[in-house]
Amino acid sequence: MFYNDTAVEGNTAALMCAYAFFGAERLLFGTDMPFDYEMGEWHNRETVRSVEEMRIPDSDKKKIYEDNTTKLLHLK
Repeated sequence: MFYNDTAVEGNTAALMCAYAFFGAERLLFGTDMPFDYEMGEWHNRETVRSVEEMRIPDSDKKKIYEDNTTKLLHLK
């Protein structure tokens, strides 16, 4: 029942390590919000960029961005 989030501040290699260990089904999109006014948006952009740079199928990115959270929280 372990899950991992993507709040690694733009470190794509760390996300690939988590992907290899946990699999796409156990990764959840997440950030360390709230940040301060000046750096908050940067951290969010870096999190999105790092997920987009992962060399994984788009279907796995969709799981990370939305499907896993929807399933975990029973939203559908």
